[in-house]
Amino acid sequence: MKGVLTDTVLVGIDEAGLGPILGPLVVSAAGLTIPGQGLKGKLYDLLAESVGAEKKHLAGRLLICDSKKAYNSSTGLRFLEKTVLSSLVCTDGKVPASINELINMLCPLCKARLDTYPWYNEYSNIPIEYNRDDIAIAAGALEKNLERIGSSLMTLKSFCFDVAYYNEMVQKINNKSTVLFWAVCSLIDEIIKSSQHRNYHFIIDRQGGRTKYVRQLRRMFSDMELKVIKESDTISSYEMSTSYKKVRIDFAVKADKIFLPAALASMTSKYLRQQLMSCINSYFQDKCRTLKPTAGYWTDGKRFISDLKLICPAVKYDPAQLIRCR
Repeated sequence: MKGVLTDTVLVGIDEAGLGPILGPLVVSAAGLTIPGQGLKGKLYDLLAESVGAEKKHLAGRLLICDSKKAYNSSTGLRFLEKTVLSSLVCTDGKVPASINELINMLCPLCKARLDTYPWYNEYSNIPIEYNRDDIAIAAGALEKNLERIGSSLMTLKSFCFDVAYYNEMVQKINNKSTVLFWAVCSLIDEIIKSSQHRNYHFIIDRQGGRTKYVRQLRRMFSDMELKVIKESDTISSYEMSTSYKKVRIDFAVKADKIFLPAALASMTSKYLRQQLMSCINSYFQDKCRTLKPTAGYWTDGKRFISDLKLICPAVKYDPAQLIRCR
């Protein structure tokens, strides 16, 4: 394959918010360059000076793990925020000052749709509060650690399904798993088209119980040759290629718990979703002080909708922008 760079971009993809009834579904990708000779060891071990996979004994390092471990109601956004904002310094050279800027950095193509929602339009300019020194130190340590192993954090980006767009896509396709797979493939396509002369390796959390992806990949990437490497209960691996690049895609069980880039993607998706949920809660609580906030998941999301009707009947909203069809 002439003209192909010797390095590989290792990309993890994961989502947050597939199950809730309120708020967006966010799918994110985090990509690191890997030198042509590969890495002699696991990423977590090689980045141990700047990154930890557990909350205990971090000692100033960034937590990069499955977002379900990084976030809970007691710690809030603290771990997610430090990791995502520090990572954005590495990829974009700056920290977003507001939710609005966060959207522009992670998913600029979603911005126009989000601006049509009163809660995002009115509350996304609220400043993001963070410790500037902590972020600068953590980002600097990560960059230096990556440089020592011949790597760099190349990309951090998201695809955000706001509720109205999500509903439109689900009704059109009639399957929310297929909608999620389409978003994953859209991120893959965007990333591999960003350079004509690179190899890519994507590690993606397995989509439900599916083990075979040939038909879906051929439909989404019809201009590339496709070869099945392995299809098993734990991992489904494929190679797509053109005359200029090779793209390895692994759909792996518990990818966000094992592979660092997938864990970073998981945390990015969760952080963006939580920030957008904060806009929803701020909007409705400002109009009805007795209304309790919601994380948007099924049971509590139903409670929130019921409370809006019973406690705050004067508060008007478009259900198609707030409530998912499934």
